[in-house]
Amino acid sequence: MSDTRRDALLQRLREMRHVPVLIVGGGINGMGTFRDLALQGVDCLLVERGDFCSGTSRAPSRMIHGGLKYLETGEFRLVRESAEERNRLLRNAAHYVHPLEMIIPIYSWTAGILPALRRFLRRPAKLTERGAAVIKLGLTLYDIYGRLNRVMPRHRMIRREDALREIPDLDPRIRIAASYYDAWITSPERLVVELALDGMEANPAGMALNHVSFDGIESGRARLRDATTGEVFLVGCDLMINAAGPWIDRVNAAAGEEGRMIGGTKGSHLLLDLPIFARSLEGRMMYFEAEGGRICLVSNFMGHVLLGSTDIPTEDPDAVVCTDDEVAYLLDAFRRIFPEVAVTRDHIFFSYAGVRPLPSQDASDPGAISRDHSMPVRPAAQGRGFPILSLVGGKWTTFRSFSAGVTDAALSCLGRERRRTTEELAIGGGTGLSQRTGDAEALLSDLAATGLSRARAARLLACYGSRARLIANAFRGPETFLTHLPDVSHEELAFIARHEVVHTAQDVLFGRGALFLERPLPRAALSELVRALAGILDWDAARITLEEEGLIERYRRHHRIGFDAEGMPQFV
Repeated sequence: MSDTRRDALLQRLREMRHVPVLIVGGGINGMGTFRDLALQGVDCLLVERGDFCSGTSRAPSRMIHGGLKYLETGEFRLVRESAEERNRLLRNAAHYVHPLEMIIPIYSWTAGILPALRRFLRRPAKLTERGAAVIKLGLTLYDIYGRLNRVMPRHRMIRREDALREIPDLDPRIRIAASYYDAWITSPERLVVELALDGMEANPAGMALNHVSFDGIESGRARLRDATTGEVFLVGCDLMINAAGPWIDRVNAAAGEEGRMIGGTKGSHLLLDLPIFARSLEGRMMYFEAEGGRICLVSNFMGHVLLGSTDIPTEDPDAVVCTDDEVAYLLDAFRRIFPEVAVTRDHIFFSYAGVRPLPSQDASDPGAISRDHSMPVRPAAQGRGFPILSLVGGKWTTFRSFSAGVTDAALSCLGRERRRTTEELAIGGGTGLSQRTGDAEALLSDLAATGLSRARAARLLACYGSRARLIANAFRGPETFLTHLPDVSHEELAFIARHEVVHTAQDVLFGRGALFLERPLPRAALSELVRALAGILDWDAARITLEEEGLIERYRRHHRIGFDAEGMPQFV
């Protein structure tokens, strides 16, 4: 087996007996906490039973937003925090987070005033339609809460005639439209991986390991298990942080703690192959109401139409897929706002679903459940000599501030003090970049000077930000590109496989970039990817078969993608 970073980390785990902090869960909140603690010099071990960012964190609407709708329930602190953190991510992760204009089509001038007032006062109310008055007030407040470190324009109201001229496919029945700015993220998968790499660079004694699960308590220590070999490791700790998202209750139960903290809801998304319509949305996201008042989103993502999402209570986060009923719901919502754009199931080439780790509570309207975060603590118990701090709720946008709060709580538990803050600290390939194009142009020129074509340099820059320098410098001579994945070279794969804690082909395709969302991939491309990795990682014939079958099953089961007789992808 070729020596990889994961191999080295696994060997260190075999020798480990105790660590100050054990983090279970490698999604955005767990990994944000791992990096923050590493920056304080705390030795941490993070374990994730799948790949990093393989659960809820990999299934967002790809928005980085201030939470406009949270104004309706009076969650002003959350809106202020979200707006500030959105602005920080635009600075600190400029390689993946970009401004995005949001357009709200409005069908009424006064609808929703009374229900909005009742919800604001925390009284039960079903908000099925929001009129211009409600939206104007909300956007005015939203501008106020986003004023700290303002980086984007304030909202504007758009006359019906101007809205239809700017977006001709809009439903002509609208009365007016509104425009405001939030942001979007191109590759949440890579951002989580870069947090892991940043943490291990800040404190080399820390480790973030994927495909290792928390399996319970044995002799007072955490029992960890390698998901592929079954090898067991016993590691003691002073504090365990449960960052397992929708699986938090299961992890706590394995540690001997009963009770329910999570009441997750499923959100599903579709990618539609409508390239001409997608171009008309360039730089915009439509933020609109489906039937019943549920908010839906439509945007251009990598030349395709991203449509989401649903909000359905679920009990089993392992079984979530986008169902036929959700497909029908989302397509109906799309047709309502764009009645002249012909769209059918045949236009779907990808779907995905995830579970929001919301706090457990009885609510007739899942959308009304708070997206705020909390961190309940369970003290040390008989047979388990360490407390457990669980990360409940939260949203992608606020992961840094949530992680900072968790880190402060952990430092207090350990009797240590914070060394540095993360408010202005760039993440991974965001170092040296900003929203100014001049920074990217200078880096592009540097990459091209290594012998890369400008087109190739631009792709590496888009995929890795300033980390593209590391990859380009690792190349020895000309690259050799894959036949069915002509944007990917063997040399690039070798760097990723050896340095970014990769264990499986699924890690590479789904967890180290957004290639799987750029276009439908034929079966031959999946086979070629597996065989290219086999040559890098010394996989034998049995492992190649296992990896190929796993990759195809992932397409089929989780993303509802099958293959026809010629090996071409089709939605099923």
